[in-house]
Parts: sequence; C-alpha cells; structure tokens
Amino acid sequence: MKIDYIDGRRLRQAVIAGARRVIMMQDYLNGINVFPVADNDTGTNMALTLQSVAEGAISCREASIAAMSQCLAESAIMGARGNSGAILAQFFQGLSESFNGRLTATVQNFAEAAERAKSCAYDAISEPKEGTILTVIRDWAERIKGQCRTTEDFREVLKGGFDEAQRSLKETPTKMKLLSKAGVVDAGAQGFVHMLEGVLHFIESGKIYRGVGIGTNAGARAKIEKAPQDISFRFCTECLVDGDEIPRKTLREELSSLGNSLIVAGSSERVRIHIHTNEPPKVYETCGKYGKVFQQKQDDMRNQHEKAYGNGTVLKIALVTDSSCDLTSEYLIRHNIQMVPVQLAFGKETYIDKITITPKEFYRLLAESEHYPKTSQPTPGDYLKTYDELWGHYEQAVSIHLSGAVSGTLQAAHTAAKTIEQHKIRVIDSHSVSVGLGLIVVEAAKAIEEGCVIEEVVKRTERAIRNVRLFIHFATVEYLIRGGRISKSRGLFAKVLNLRPILTLDEQGRAVTVAKVFGEKAGMKKTMQLVCESAMGKRNLRFAVAHANAPEKADWYVQQIKRQFEVNDVMVVNVSPALGAHAGPGAAGVAFLGE
Repeated sequence: MKIDYIDGRRLRQAVIAGARRVIMMQDYLNGINVFPVADNDTGTNMALTLQSVAEGAISCREASIAAMSQCLAESAIMGARGNSGAILAQFFQGLSESFNGRLTATVQNFAEAAERAKSCAYDAISEPKEGTILTVIRDWAERIKGQCRTTEDFREVLKGGFDEAQRSLKETPTKMKLLSKAGVVDAGAQGFVHMLEGVLHFIESGKIYRGVGIGTNAGARAKIEKAPQDISFRFCTECLVDGDEIPRKTLREELSSLGNSLIVAGSSERVRIHIHTNEPPKVYETCGKYGKVFQQKQDDMRNQHEKAYGNGTVLKIALVTDSSCDLTSEYLIRHNIQMVPVQLAFGKETYIDKITITPKEFYRLLAESEHYPKTSQPTPGDYLKTYDELWGHYEQAVSIHLSGAVSGTLQAAHTAAKTIEQHKIRVIDSHSVSVGLGLIVVEAAKAIEEGCVIEEVVKRTERAIRNVRLFIHFATVEYLIRGGRISKSRGLFAKVLNLRPILTLDEQGRAVTVAKVFGEKAGMKKTMQLVCESAMGKRNLRFAVAHANAPEKADWYVQQIKRQFEVNDVMVVNVSPALGAHAGPGAAGVAFLGE
C-alpha cells in the first residue's frame, strides 16, 4: 500500500523501530569502534541515546509531525551519549526545525528535512571527518532528495535511501585509513544504517525488533593493538547546558582549545556538549558562563581502551531475564542483559512491555482507558527465539526469571531450554520479582563481568536469591481484586476499612501478606520498619526502590534508607507496566540484598 505522507504517529512508530534495531546491535557496534577513539562504547552510547528518543516518542501523544519531531529532538538532546549520540541528537534537531509548523509531511517535505538534518549534524562538529556517520548521513540525504523527484511513495524513498546508506557505509574504510587498518567500517555510520534498517523493517513488516544487544555479525571485532598511551586527550567529557539565547558558535570557539572531538549540539535554549579533553573542570566552568550546567559526565578513555583490549578476554556467558525484572534501561543496555518481554493489552491495543510502552504512558492509559489492562506471559517460543539468537555471540547462558510460584513465565523458559543442548542454558527461579529480581540479576552480571565460569555465576546467583528481601506496600487493593489476587469479598472489606496490605515473597517465592495497616503514611512507615528489622545484622547491603508512578514515595524511602543504613546509592525504578497492571498506581516496594 502506497504511503504518501507521514504524520506524528507514523514518525513515532518508525523511530521506535529504528531505535530498537540499534539497541539490538550495540554489542557489534562496540566491537568495531575505532574512531575517534577505540574505547569500545559507540554501540552503547548510540543505544542509550536512541533509548531516550524511543521513550520520548512513546510518551508523546501529538499527532502532528511538528510536535512529534520536536519531542524527539528534546529527548535526543537530553539523552545523548558519546560522539555519535551527540551527532544523532543534532540530526533530530534538524528534522524538528524543518518540520516546524507542519501537521504532515510529503516526500518532498521529508527530503528538505533530511537536508536540514544533514546540515545541522555537520554544523555541530568543529572538525568534520569523512568516512564517518556524517558521510553516510550526507549521502543518504542526497539520495532521498533524488528519490522524491521520481516517486511520492515513502516506501520507495526510504528503500532507496537505505540502499545508498549501505553503499556509503561500505566505502568508509576507503575514506579513513584508521578504519582500513582495523578492517572495519565506521561504527557510528553502521549504527545510523541500523537505525534506517529498523525503520524499513517496520515499514515493510509492521514489526519492531525486541532483542537487546544481540544481532548478526557475531564475533566481528576491530583489529586494534593495546596502546592507551596513544590517547592524548584522556576524558570523554559531556554535559548539558540550559540557558537563554546560548551563543553556540561562541561557546564552540571557547571550548575548541581544551581538546578535540568537540560537538556542540542542540538549540539556543539547551545545548549538549561533547569533547575529548584533559581538563573536564575547565569545560564545565566555560559552559557555566552561558547557563546552568548539569548531567556532567567524564569517562576515562584510556581505562576503557585497556579494559576492552588489554587482556583479550571476551564474555562468553549471556544473561537473560524477563520484563518483570525492574532495572534502569541504562543498566540493561550497558550490561547487555537480554530481556524477554511480557505483553499487555488495553482492549484491542497490544503493547510490548518496556519496548513499545513506558511506565508514563501506561499510567496515562490506565487512567483514561475504559479497558482494564491484561497481561500475557512470554511463550516458550519467545524464549526459544531469544536463546537461538545468543549462539554465535555466547557459549552459555544464565536465564533468571520471575518467581515460578506466582507466574508461568519460569516454566516457559524451562520448556524452551529443554530443546537446547544440555548445560548450555541454566534457568533459575529468582523466587522474587521487580527490584528484588533486579538485585539478583545485577549480582549475576557482576559475576559474569568478573570472568567467572558458569558454575560460579550460578552459585553467586543462588546465594543472592537466598539473601534478597522485598517488601511491597499497596496504595489500593482495587487492582489486586481486578487481577484476582484478592477475592472480591476480602477486597471490599479492605476498602471499607481503608486497609493497605504489605506483601513479601517467602523462600518458595510465594506472595504472603506480612502486615495490614490503616492509611498511606502508616503503610510506608510499617514497610520501612520491616526493612530495618530484616536488614539488621547484615553487611554489604545494596538497596533498590520501585514505585508505581509514585516518585514522591520513592524519594521518601530513599531518604529513610540513606539515613538508617548510611549508604550512598539507592537504585530507583518505576515498575514495569506489566507489574503496574497488578499493583496499581501508588504502590511502592523496597528490596535489599545483604550478606
């Protein structure tokens, strides 16, 4: 069917699909990363940037292409990571500027927007290099412009643009000796092509990739010698600047003497800075003259290079979980954790947990939809597809899942694993959920990254399972009743008396009520009391807080935890939509892991 225009909704779905493809290919992109520095993080940075863009798209309800593209640009600037991520942010900024004021866009409008996006990407960089993502963006934009002269069908335009981007990508080693010597194409350019690939796949099939960090080109890796001393500017430094009428050209001139790989991306009100420098404090000080500076970050690229190429070890154990595991999207992406998603539906509208719906969008639908959300657990086929995609990248896998006592998710994973070679996959019942499961997965990730063999990874995971505790306080019993967790008669009794249950999971992973309290504040205080009593006498405590669209409650728990236990870091996560459907808004939970 011919597509002769795009609006905000179509752009939204296309961008989500493109982002998922890049996220799926991040490990490959990291392996071929050599420019501007071989620090093994281009794939992760692009994945994190596009994850932010995708989350912005999911939460945006605007139908016009102008409003949607502005939302994408703002999300890209806020979430941009690394050199290629900053370039992508400026690319989306250019699209937004060109689409300004439009409800829809024709292929001609799209060609103009592509040209504007290309120009903005080039303008953001102090020293543009050929053979990079910039070259591919330029060639893609030129092909788009040529295509729109012969057709008004977006399918043909996007297919032609993708073909040209692939051609341009293959030629990047001929334009840069560093790439030719390493035997790879430019990683940022490859990431851009993967984004276009995800868009085209969605246009042709209507499907969005679900994987995280797995894809084709298994084992591809740049030929790089360990030479961290060759990295003259050591710190990859980034920050965000908010101000009024920020003079980007002047700011770029002032920063240019402090390092290289300088990118100044964004608008006159918000600017993303990326620079390789030996003086991060001076970068922040200079930026501070033009506005408020936040999201300051500095990565030691010599250490990253040493870690990536110093000992030659490659992780051989994959880590798999399901979307009932609550960790930040950044942690999941950075540690390449594969997540098999739950599906949920509001009436006839279906969503993929944590992929095509965010907690923000879920709670909006929960408040507005006439339908009660229904969840469906992953099938054995979903797990089998994920496991099959691992081989070629990994030799073995540890698959840790939601308590088998409360869901059939675990059994589906077991069924799929039985069809795989024996001992290749270890399926583990976490006996937990949400951030309790999250802390267990974090422990397994640490063991894998420390180079442990699979028996030791399993041993440490099982020890974490024995030591983790989770307490959940519900703001209402309404959703427990709807989901069948509480009978209607008991639920009515609880509502009349304003009773709020506090649940935990026992050693078998069964949900049990440990307290019932009257009112909200009493429930929060009682939950914290139970946490303190259970954590008493334990050492090396790690905490996590989950909330169902109740950030103020999460903040209260964090402050209490820091005061009671003198810890600095507490992970805070908005619970997954699949769990929010059963917990209801306002629920909050505290998990801890100690020894």
